[in-house]
Amino acid sequence: MEQYNMKFIAPNRYPSECQITIYRQSGIVIATDIDKGMSVTNACAEIANEVVRQYGINPQRMIFIEQYRPGRPDQTTDLVRFDFADGKAFRHPDWTHIPPDDFKKMIQIAEETEET
Repeated sequence: MEQYNMKFIAPNRYPSECQITIYRQSGIVIATDIDKGMSVTNACAEIANEVVRQYGINPQRMIFIEQYRPGRPDQTTDLVRFDFADGKAFRHPDWTHIPPDDFKKMIQIAEETEET
């Protein structure tokens, strides 16, 4: 597992930052909102594109997960699917909620996969 604080320029040109967690073996990338600039929800396509650029993630294998408001009662964790039809950039995000127990299992499997 790798973890970074990634700076990016949001669609409104506002300097922003989020935490990125990468599980390379499983292709899982988690973008966690850290309240610096635009939210991960509003900038998820830009974040996904920047993750591919900065960290060399294969865009065809990436499983992009967004965490918004971690540790708060209104925390959300979502799988984000994008339109990548042109093969150049992620756009048109579509969110699917991941229940907390399912997310824990997913991360446990990703961690086990990283160790092998």
